[in-house]
Amino acid sequence: MVKKSMIHGPCGNFNMNSPCMKDGRCSKKYPRQLIKETQTGDDGYPKYRRRSPEDGGCTAYISFRGKEIEMDNKWVVPYSPLLSKMYHAHIKVEYCKSVKSIKYICKYIHKGSDMAVLV
Repeated sequence: MVKKSMIHGPCGNFNMNSPCMKDGRCSKKYPRQLIKETQTGDDGYPKYRRRSPEDGGCTAYISFRGKEIEMDNKWVVPYSPLLSKMYHAHIKVEYCKSVKSIKYICKYIHKGSDMAVLV
């Protein structure tokens, strides 16, 4: 399931025309750094554990434009194994603890219906 729907990209050197590419860099910050333990970054956002293949991490090959590309944990989007298995879909799951994030969620839930009008 992870290989099918939770791999970001390919972008960067693999595909400079990817929609996430802005000014020659991935706007979603992929590929992510491989680290042994989850940490809180200087900006308050978590840096999730991403094991390298040498530390027991996984690699997978995906087909892109007729070529096989090796992807490792740098490219995996944070996910919940339970939700991925239950819904068979791309569901990004991240830890959320800042007041700004909670305000955003409350605003999003209570924003009401769209205000679009067809003429």
